[in-house]
Amino acid sequence: MPFRPLQVVATAALLAACSSTPAPVTPAAAPPAPLLTCPPAPAPPPPPPVASASPPPDPAPPAPPPPALQSALDGAMKGLATGDMATADRQLAAALVAAGDDAHLGYLVARVRAVRFIQVGDFERAGAAFVAVIPALAKHPELSDEFWSHNAMMMIREAQGDPAAALAENDQATIAAARGTWNPEGRAELAFQKDRWHRAYLTRMLAESRAGAVKQSLVQYAQAALDEYRAKGGFPDSVAILDAYFAALDGRRDVALAAARRVDPAKDDDIEDLYMVVVGLEAGGDHAGAEAVRRIMRQPGGLGIARPIMLRWLGLDAKPSRAGAFTPWHAAHVPP
Repeated sequence: MPFRPLQVVATAALLAACSSTPAPVTPAAAPPAPLLTCPPAPAPPPPPPVASASPPPDPAPPAPPPPALQSALDGAMKGLATGDMATADRQLAAALVAAGDDAHLGYLVARVRAVRFIQVGDFERAGAAFVAVIPALAKHPELSDEFWSHNAMMMIREAQGDPAAALAENDQATIAAARGTWNPEGRAELAFQKDRWHRAYLTRMLAESRAGAVKQSLVQYAQAALDEYRAKGGFPDSVAILDAYFAALDGRRDVALAAARRVDPAKDDDIEDLYMVVVGLEAGGDHAGAEAVRRIMRQPGGLGIARPIMLRWLGLDAKPSRAGAFTPWHAAHVPP
């Protein structure tokens, strides 16, 4: 029998005495066992902490840009507003220095740089402005900047005639929102609405450059995304313009016209919505109504990414026979 230290023997005896099974009776000649006291029953484990019903606090918004950066960005926008690209470029160079290696400040500069290049139709350099900052933004889930960068990139890729690349940007925007911590209350809903609307629009656009079963499958995927967007509370105007766009591409003139007329151009100030209203009205034969919406779109407006692209598409749609002239309405062109 192996050696057992004294404390081990005592512990074994204590456990036997406190068990529910009676200990065996010892012979009368055996000396009495020392008196042992049973240990108290272990206390029940504490209840698990109750999770707070309150949502986590919103991450703190980014601090305002430093005065030197804000001044440079304002100067760049003034140069762009007057067509003075040399001044805009000097101010953007100063803004880049003022931003340093701060990811959010770099994003603010990238937005203005993208606007600068979109103004002259240089979509490659406009996209490159965001590509340069997105890796740094991906390390800051507390910021919504990466999400909005991909959202802007979707429109830039459309302007380049590449709906497949735009769909990839849509996927990246959705991924960025999924790993983000900004806007805990509304982030998931925003990302869902943006994803399904763009997925429907871009997939239907992509289908125009395909044929046969490939086109048929893409049209089905686009319709499924639109149906889900509609069922999950999509905005009425946003549903209407997709209905108009799909019908215009399908050649369903009456449906396109009726859907486009569900949008009141005097109340919808989204210039991309208005572009698709024009598509629906033109496809439905209401040329006078389409021209009225064009006049609204051409009214002076602020600088941004969408407006120059939409006005460019209006011009290209007026000359659809132009070689390689991609627009969402004439989306059969495949970029080289």
